[in-house]
Amino acid sequence: MGAQLEVKIECETATDIWTDLTPDVMAAEGVSISYGIQGDKPLDTVSGTGECSFTVLGLKYSFHHADVLSGFAFGAGIRVVLYRTTDTAQSVSSITRSGSTATVTTAASHGYSTDDWITLAGASESGYNGTFQITKTAATTFTMDLGTLTPSTPASGTITARLGYIKHWGKLRSADPNPGAYRTHLVRVTSYDRIRDLAETKARAVAVGVNKTEAELLTLLLDSLPATARPLRRDFATGVDTFPYAFNELGRGTIALSVVKQIAVSAYATIFMKGDGTLVLQSRDTRSSGSAAFHFDETMTGLSTAANVEELVNNVRTTLSPRTVDASATTVIASTTGTPLSVAAGDTITVYLEYRDPSDTQTLIGGTAVVNATATTDYLGNAASDGSGSNQTADLTITTTAYASTAKLAIQNTGAAVVYLVDASGDAFLQLRGKGIYQRSPQSFEATSSRPYGDKMLQIDLKYQSSPSDAQSYALTVEAQYNDQASAQLESITFMGNDSSDLLQQALAREPGDIVSISESTVGADELEMVIQSVSLDISSGPWVTCTYGLAPASAFAMWLLGTTGRSELNSTTVLGW
Repeated sequence: MGAQLEVKIECETATDIWTDLTPDVMAAEGVSISYGIQGDKPLDTVSGTGECSFTVLGLKYSFHHADVLSGFAFGAGIRVVLYRTTDTAQSVSSITRSGSTATVTTAASHGYSTDDWITLAGASESGYNGTFQITKTAATTFTMDLGTLTPSTPASGTITARLGYIKHWGKLRSADPNPGAYRTHLVRVTSYDRIRDLAETKARAVAVGVNKTEAELLTLLLDSLPATARPLRRDFATGVDTFPYAFNELGRGTIALSVVKQIAVSAYATIFMKGDGTLVLQSRDTRSSGSAAFHFDETMTGLSTAANVEELVNNVRTTLSPRTVDASATTVIASTTGTPLSVAAGDTITVYLEYRDPSDTQTLIGGTAVVNATATTDYLGNAASDGSGSNQTADLTITTTAYASTAKLAIQNTGAAVVYLVDASGDAFLQLRGKGIYQRSPQSFEATSSRPYGDKMLQIDLKYQSSPSDAQSYALTVEAQYNDQASAQLESITFMGNDSSDLLQQALAREPGDIVSISESTVGADELEMVIQSVSLDISSGPWVTCTYGLAPASAFAMWLLGTTGRSELNSTTVLGW
């Protein structure tokens, strides 16, 4: 073998404190890592859950054992850092700290780049030891964020720095031990990345998106989620489209990952998570805009093709759902029915109201410019549940927090007796006014071509898109790029990272969204450029690493954009983009 690999597996047993599990990892059991977008079709635009699995030895990794490792629990951070033995440790001359920022000076030119992950070791102050993402400031200096750690400054000890690659950063999902007094105490551990959080968290408390780009919508969505469900880092391209209205369809809550998918599809963008936990948005302008990072020339040990007519599309239909919005904030977009709400003396209750079409209350709608519930106009309080008692409206205070398709109302009773929100006729009475946002009359656009393999149709729902010309361009572009075999030739490649230092570098450094070129005579690939969709690493005892890239055609996003360098040269084989 031509190159060697080193593996470190860590658990975040306390905030910013990482405990090395590697001495207890059973090398013979191997380590398996996978993440990225599964599939290579036009609608395969968003990552699935990334996963890491490995086996450790010892009772301290069994959750319910008396000697369980402190901090080893569901949701604890799990991180896998990989190193090439050729990337040797460098001597560090000094480390100083100001606030949470540490400045590192190396004895010689370090050769690192901004956003590299560097492992520091040997400091007497433990807060400096660990793996940090850096910002290069000069040939011999870089800075890093220590988070909550506050080691004394300057650092002391014999300190080294080494380049590493984080290929999984997730949360502990399961730790399944072999029980019994006479069995080997193996514990099989599984960790999922934060895409899983997006797949298990509902989005509801998000404001309506008005005239936002895809990047702004994604930011708005993520910021509305609990902190524990948000990605660790973000890297979003500047948005290409501007969507008039978004999120009006969420109702009582929609899985966040499905909303992410709607954003990606509406903009013909891709959204994925890298191994280090960074969520990336590539717009259709930035997708495939770079050059190939590496050329695989008959150096693969495995290759799968998509030589199947089912991979092709020659009839694309895009559908818009245009929004209409009320002219003024006077429409009753939410109201209570049935049994009236009641609030006990001195209590505060929290109620969520969904926005509904006043002409068809079975239909959920969105809302904007929502007015805080106003006494007498929007609610009444009464001492009796049938409205026959004294008027107690003055005892109620309502605070409204409006979201895109629901509103949260905090209703406080400052009086000395229970109050019912009911009118004099005994009907429940609590309502909200605002501008309703409605989806009416879907519009469809098609692009088709005659092909000998027949009719292969793809329907694309552009949830947030509103421009007919963009919808038509979308259909034309997808049909042109997916209607023949050349654009759907390779699905994946597999190679042995230890075969050479260069191949090991590719196994460690490449991420979804990167471009590689491939030559393979059997399938007729001659420097065919492909985008990496997903990464899988199988690490066995040695350690040896087998790497598989899931691939998609780079040509599908190689659009000809007028006035854009690298996208508007003559004799290009791309199609006109939008």
